[in-house]
Amino acid sequence: MTPKVSILVPVYKVSDYIERCAESLFNQTFEELEFVFVNDASPDDSIEKLERLMEKFPNRKDNITIIHHSANQGLAAARNTALDAATGDYISVVDSDDYIEPDMISLMYDKAISEDADIVLCDLFMEYKNKTICSNEILSENKKDYFPEIILSEKINAYLCNKLAKRSLYLNHECLVPDGLNYFEDRHVMTRMFYLANKIRKVDAALYHYVHYNSEAITKNKTAMHFENVVRFWNLLDDYLIKHNEYDKYKSILELPKVQSKVRLMIDTHSSQLRKEYASIFLDEESRCFSTFKNGEKLMLLLVRYR
Repeated sequence: MTPKVSILVPVYKVSDYIERCAESLFNQTFEELEFVFVNDASPDDSIEKLERLMEKFPNRKDNITIIHHSANQGLAAARNTALDAATGDYISVVDSDDYIEPDMISLMYDKAISEDADIVLCDLFMEYKNKTICSNEILSENKKDYFPEIILSEKINAYLCNKLAKRSLYLNHECLVPDGLNYFEDRHVMTRMFYLANKIRKVDAALYHYVHYNSEAITKNKTAMHFENVVRFWNLLDDYLIKHNEYDKYKSILELPKVQSKVRLMIDTHSSQLRKEYASIFLDEESRCFSTFKNGEKLMLLLVRYR
């Protein structure tokens, strides 16, 4: 069987979640799938649990690949390894602590083929310990609005996980994630994909379950790495737009999300030292956007600015 869709799954410290994730993948109603798991030197029994579960799905086993990293390389490298091994026409990226609805791939692939879309997205279930919230994506009908909307990430979440995209788009050298960018890496890929895509479409249904209660997730416990990656992300995006002679066109749009990412980091970190160290990032943009923030966010920015 030649797969039409490749599902890529980096695996690291997800023992409590991997079975639910993999079962939701193997139970997809869509048949022409391949699954590429990358064990990023996970120190727990995640892979052992995955291998045991595979035995319950003999119809899927021949289309499952597990690639092992000898040392932990980070999320970006794990996804790049999976992408190198993928052969499907379309790519779906699923985080190994999340799970998906049984008809997710079928609905999104049918939409992609019927409308010749480069990217198809769906709504998400945001899963918290005590509640589930549906996050509705609002996609503009105008191609010219794709890129500004993904930069702002207000109407559309800049996640890979709820997108199905052509493999050729993922393999475009401009869309590859640089090694070491393990936070905001989704946003790095999505901004470039939305810039390059000719047609993006949406399935109006929540099909992806995004788990927010995994304490091991890289988005928890903000460290210097998160600050460095955010600064690197925005510098890379500035350089990308300059290269394409588009920076002046989008400069004003970039300012608010830059400062928003700073505010989020300052609130989420417990380190006063990190707040001091990175207080000066995006100061010019901050001065122009300050009035748009809530009072609590303004207070945080002022406290950081004046130490």
